Amino acid sequence: MDNIKKERFLIKETSYLVDLKDVDFITWSENERDLGKYLAKLHIGSKETRYMCQSAEELKTLLQTWSEVKGEKLDLNIDELAW
Repeated sequence: MDNIKKERFLIKETSYLVDLKDVDFITWSENERDLGKYLAKLHIGSKETRYMCQSAEELKTLLQTWSEVKGEKLDLNIDELAW
């Protein structure tokens, strides 16, 4: 996933940069209009940032990177993420 820099920062080109260390939790849902893409919400305090993952694999990479930044390594299966 090219949008994760230095295994810690998520960048949405021309829009924002998020330090994954600051993210409290992540929720996601499949895009109803474009199946196979996932809208991830990165919750920081009482705010959230939205990021569109282009595939379940990209969502998995985001979640695993976030967990590693938080000090844990998650072994996720695509079936746990997608419907």
